[in-house]
Amino acid sequence: MRNPEIYTEEVTLRNRINDVTIKYPEVLEMLDRKENESNIDFAVRINKVVNDGYAHYWKKKGIDKYNLRVPIWENYMLYFASFVNPEKYERYEFSDYKKNLERGVGLCSGHSIVVKGILMDNGMKAELMDIGGRHVVVRAELNDNVTYILDPDYGIVVPYDTAAVQANPELVREPYSKMADLYYPDAIDPYTTDFIVEIFGSFKKIYSVDNWFEHFSYWAIWIFPLLLMVPFGIGYYRQGNN
Repeated sequence: MRNPEIYTEEVTLRNRINDVTIKYPEVLEMLDRKENESNIDFAVRINKVVNDGYAHYWKKKGIDKYNLRVPIWENYMLYFASFVNPEKYERYEFSDYKKNLERGVGLCSGHSIVVKGILMDNGMKAELMDIGGRHVVVRAELNDNVTYILDPDYGIVVPYDTAAVQANPELVREPYSKMADLYYPDAIDPYTTDFIVEIFGSFKKIYSVDNWFEHFSYWAIWIFPLLLMVPFGIGYYRQGNN
């Protein structure tokens, strides 16, 4: 589902500098855990890999160009759902992190869904956190006494738990101190260090993307083709018994 044009989109978009630098499927090879790699080292590395291999893009004009609407050849049920319920499905964020990564475009929540999925596949506890209604990050429990906030949208790691940051939002200032370097000088309304500190001091809640219909549809899309094959199967069976 990944359109190769996403690798040059930033030239016209002029938002994030070096937004996506790792191509698909090469990015998949970098997700394998290295021998003797600790939970912390793995999580920090994966956070950066996803940052480099996943584009920050969610514009309406890219609905079909970048398959924000699930294409009919990928899943015809989700495709038709985009016309029945466009608010939810016209620009669709997959629950399945592998599908998000394959498509390669999304906002902070898309980046975070991918990191969460990879960490959980490797035995770590992770959850998505909505920060002040303006940003989504990953809260990752990396061992018994270490919990980090991972922000794959920016490739930033905050080595504190959300409770510590809630008590003192200034803890995120240093990790996010170079926000200006991540944007083109003429980027429209970029997030600043001060703004990040402000929203981390606001409310936090669990961000959920688990859509039962998506899981059901990837199973159900095979029902119709199988039903079409039934008459041929019956005819073949009868022919073989004549």
